[in-house]
Amino acid sequence: MQKYLTVNRAGRPKDLTKRAAIVEAATELFVGRRFDIVTMEDIATKAGVSKMTVYSHFADKDALFETVVSGISDRMMCGLAQSDSEQMPLPERLTTIGAAFLTVIIGVHVAGMARSLPAASREDRALRARFYDAGPGRTAAALTEIVRQAAERNELIVDCPKLAAEDLVSLWEGGLPARIIFGLVEPASQAEIEKRARRGTEVFLRAYANPSKLG
Repeated sequence: MQKYLTVNRAGRPKDLTKRAAIVEAATELFVGRRFDIVTMEDIATKAGVSKMTVYSHFADKDALFETVVSGISDRMMCGLAQSDSEQMPLPERLTTIGAAFLTVIIGVHVAGMARSLPAASREDRALRARFYDAGPGRTAAALTEIVRQAAERNELIVDCPKLAAEDLVSLWEGGLPARIIFGLVEPASQAEIEKRARRGTEVFLRAYANPSKLG
């Protein structure tokens, strides 16, 4: 009988609504507090579920944090998907990506996540790499590939696609993450986000565009 009960419990489908509530609650808590201060019990309480339910979806806090980081990256990757068209001119494509990127930064306060992470991973390089690969690293790799392909089409002249992609992200962000950390930024309108993305893209293209291709 005990064996039967164990098998039945293992095969029970997870409640996706509760999982989403757990991830949302964890995101809000990790933004506002250091990782080491947030407990699984805190997350369960905010999500309106039991601590046992949280553990049924996530083996530990590291796994939950990784899921949160990956979810934020998914939102950024949506901008890449929206611009995934060879027919879209490069300036428009990069501006679309930049607007999606900035919308996520402002909407979920990625800078707040940056405050939480060091305490979680200061002594664990493997953990830092795991979180980076799930979020920023994944987004950076996708943008690097877009820059590389544009260089292959002679639309851009770059010495290193990876460094050029980093330049582009810096131009989009400006000092925004720092201002978020210090609580100096008011919520930006979509028009302001698009203006910042457009300006950053224009400056990037002035530096790297092939004049014979983009005009």
